[in-house]
Amino acid sequence: MFRKNGQLYLGHFYFKNWTCKPVRLSRQPLPLTALASFPGSGNTWIRHLLQQATGIATGSVYKDTVLQQLGFPGEGVHNKSVLVVKTHQWGEKERKNYERSILLIRDPFNALLSEFNRQYGGHLGHAQEMHFKKEWKSYVFDAAKNWMALNRDWLNFSGPLYIVHYEDFKSDPANQLSRLLKFLNIEISNSNLLCVMKNIEGFFKRTKMRTVKTNPFSKIMRDEILDFKRQLKLNLDIFDTKRKINDRE
Repeated sequence: MFRKNGQLYLGHFYFKNWTCKPVRLSRQPLPLTALASFPGSGNTWIRHLLQQATGIATGSVYKDTVLQQLGFPGEGVHNKSVLVVKTHQWGEKERKNYERSILLIRDPFNALLSEFNRQYGGHLGHAQEMHFKKEWKSYVFDAAKNWMALNRDWLNFSGPLYIVHYEDFKSDPANQLSRLLKFLNIEISNSNLLCVMKNIEGFFKRTKMRTVKTNPFSKIMRDEILDFKRQLKLNLDIFDTKRKINDRE
């Protein structure tokens, strides 16, 4: 049991219960692979599944000591010894650091709310009513723009790019994980896949309870976010069309 920034963590008491494979850094150099996403999009959960499936640590351009102590030994590591590297950054300079990339996209309404809860309630907690009253409005408009900017930017990645939709992963995790591992050139046995599915949640599943009972998104907020969703959908359609043309050539 330990605390960080006032948050209490108990997860290491049941650490061994969900470990399918011991998680270690890779002894063989791997292609440097980004796991890019807007904060709150489920990056930590996808990393948990990948580690359980492969036994290879996932890395990060950040170093979260809570994650490091609760099953992510690759926190702060962003080299070829980790399977993927978590990043919430974007721009040509960031994209050029990687040989291949996974872009994880989550519905912005859920991603924005999840990240707001993390900022003010930690990995497992929730923002309080006072935070929504004081911080929510200014946060939403800036965060929505960043959600759009990050996702659109990573569509310009010049190497192999695999797009993961968080909602698809939640509805069909076994098939989605198998496809993602195929992109990473990793095979998984049926027995190991079954183990992953039995231990699918990991540590950092936030409860659905919130201090705010009503929908925190105003009409102006919803309209702007829906417009960003439509814009990204157009960008994704263009990306898919270009990829299909390249595949035929």
